[in-house]
Amino acid sequence: MKSIITLTLTVGLLRLGTAAAQDAAAAGCEGSSGIGADERASMAAAQSGHNLRLTFATKGSGEYLANVAVTVSDPAGRPLASFVSPGPLCDLHLAPGRYRVSATAHGDTLSRIAQVRQHGARELYFYWDPH
Repeated sequence: MKSIITLTLTVGLLRLGTAAAQDAAAAGCEGSSGIGADERASMAAAQSGHNLRLTFATKGSGEYLANVAVTVSDPAGRPLASFVSPGPLCDLHLAPGRYRVSATAHGDTLSRIAQVRQHGARELYFYWDPH
C-alpha cells in the first residue's frame, strides 16, 4: 500500500523592516516521504504557489533525510521561522527577499543563502556526510 506523509506547518514571520519583507507572509512547509506516482503528483500539486524548495539528502548515496530542523533568517541573522521538516522535500512560500536557510541533521548544521523572487521558484539542496 502506498502511503504519503504530508504535514503543513504554518509559522508566522516577523516584520523585517526592509522593503523586500514588509509583506512577509507565513511560511508553510509541505514535506512528503512518498516515492510512488501518486505521491509525486501530490507533491507537484503542493509545490505550486511556493517559491522556495528545500531538499535534504545524504552525500554519496542520495538517501533522503526527514525530520530536519530548519531556521529561516533575515540577512542580519534574525530568525524569522523555525520548524522541523517532516520529509526530505520542503516547499515554502516567502515574501520576496534574501534569506539564510539553516538546516540541521545528525547534529550538523548547513546554511545556504536564497534570493526569493516574486515569480518563479528557487531550490536549495542540503547534503550531509553519511553517518
